[in-house]
Amino acid sequence: MDRVQLVAIVLAVGILVYWFTTVPRGPAQQAPSVTQQSESLPPPPAAGTPAIAPAPEEETPPPGARYDLTQGETTTLENDALRLEISHQGGRLRSAQLKRYRAALDEAAGPVELVTAPERGTLLMFLGEGVFAGLERVAHEIVRSGPRELELRTVRDGIEVRRVLMLDEVGYGARLRVRVANRSSARVHPAFQLVWYGQERKTDTEDGFQRYSLVASADAEVVRSSLQSTNPMACAAGGGQPKAREVPAPVEWAGLDSQYFLAVAIPENPREASAYEGPIGRRAGQTVLRYPPFEVPAGGYVERNYRLYLGPKVRAEVAAVEPRLEPVVRVGWAWVRPLVELFVDLLSWTHQHVVANYGIAIILLTFLVRLVTFPLTQRSMKSMQSVSVVAPEMKQLQEKHKGDKVKLQQEMMTLYKRKGINPVTAMGGGCLLMLIQMPFLLALYFALQSSIELRHAPFMLWIHDLSAPEDFLAIAGFPIRPLPLLMGVSMVLQQRLMPTPNVDPQQRQMMMWMSVFFIFLFYSFASGLVLYWFVSNLLAIGQQVLVRRQQAAKAAKD
Repeated sequence: MDRVQLVAIVLAVGILVYWFTTVPRGPAQQAPSVTQQSESLPPPPAAGTPAIAPAPEEETPPPGARYDLTQGETTTLENDALRLEISHQGGRLRSAQLKRYRAALDEAAGPVELVTAPERGTLLMFLGEGVFAGLERVAHEIVRSGPRELELRTVRDGIEVRRVLMLDEVGYGARLRVRVANRSSARVHPAFQLVWYGQERKTDTEDGFQRYSLVASADAEVVRSSLQSTNPMACAAGGGQPKAREVPAPVEWAGLDSQYFLAVAIPENPREASAYEGPIGRRAGQTVLRYPPFEVPAGGYVERNYRLYLGPKVRAEVAAVEPRLEPVVRVGWAWVRPLVELFVDLLSWTHQHVVANYGIAIILLTFLVRLVTFPLTQRSMKSMQSVSVVAPEMKQLQEKHKGDKVKLQQEMMTLYKRKGINPVTAMGGGCLLMLIQMPFLLALYFALQSSIELRHAPFMLWIHDLSAPEDFLAIAGFPIRPLPLLMGVSMVLQQRLMPTPNVDPQQRQMMMWMSVFFIFLFYSFASGLVLYWFVSNLLAIGQQVLVRRQQAAKAAKD
């Protein structure tokens, strides 16, 4: 059974270093239309809540060539939460800043920036080949401009293209409208391709939009491609490329996300929009939300509308812009997700009503978890301690019946029954203790990994950010973090206190090395998670000491 315990620990290690994304729901439907127009374009229709669109096509994804957008004219749009800088070259985003969130822990740090490649920009519209080729690089004229709205226009060979970007009055939402009017005598075939560019930041960059992923939702399933390659050799070399993949219709939304922030577009017609996720260089990629090309006759026009979200992964903020995006904020597997949400709510409630310190809130939550699991862990510890008490008699039975395993098992069961020991918890107590803790550890891991409330949340002394590893000091560039070291010491002490009479010295040594391995595993984890594990170990040690004293007192009476 000790080998089973080791396997359980190894599996737990694998689980801890990997996490999955959430599953959004299905699309709505609304068909696009090509409209015959008179000499003058009619005013654009009022923007309503868009539908979400699917569309598979064999379109080649837009080229990943770099265009230097650091020069040239721009216009800034701004509301209470967002500040967008739009280049007049193709109307692409050159900057998208979240005014309520600092990029780094330093109080003087600027706001979080969602555009990671300013020379390329992001949120760019390609319209296909022929007369539309290269329009994304052409300087557009301003039709109208205001604090929250910008309309750009360009004309080529009788084809007029208008791009309108309008921020919501408050919050993190925006609307994008692209209109192609055919004032020529020929038929044209625009292919709307909305592109999000992303580039993984360097590991030493203290900003809030690291761990970039290309993301799209299709058929109630999230399709995700990390910009940081999952290939171990590529990661060791300091980079890698995301995998290229086609996402067939229906595509509900597509864009980029990170640990805490999200930038996505929702098309108005989910039945015709497909998506593409692919690399454009080392640790850089693009998500393309595409419509198939279709014909616009002479004198006609076509218009596409998109709903945009550029902001934090906060359920209330996301739902305020588009409720169908709400599943993107869910984290963890379905079976552990209720516990994750409970932990997030408990931490927030404790922070708001008990003590305004998330570190102390984590400690109080640890006490609560140990209290809830106390009956199970207490029974398991008592059974394990009872086995330690009867270890001498067990050894005599092993020597007496070493040639008859069936007889040995019968005598052992008789001994357990006479001493009132549960054989299941007695032989697998250590494994049971680990399994009891794993759902809570996983839930808190996901909670700390996703809860933006813990970002930049201080605890005490040198722990200034519970969502990140400690920043105590560094020696020759290597970080020294006391909390994982203390956690490792507590694990070793817990192993020494745990009664394991049937474990041979080699297995005991292996268990000790496993504790050391956990130090390395937790060394790069969020300090809030390490704090939880450390405090949980201390409480377990106290519980083990109490059980040992109770068993010793009982043995003295007997």
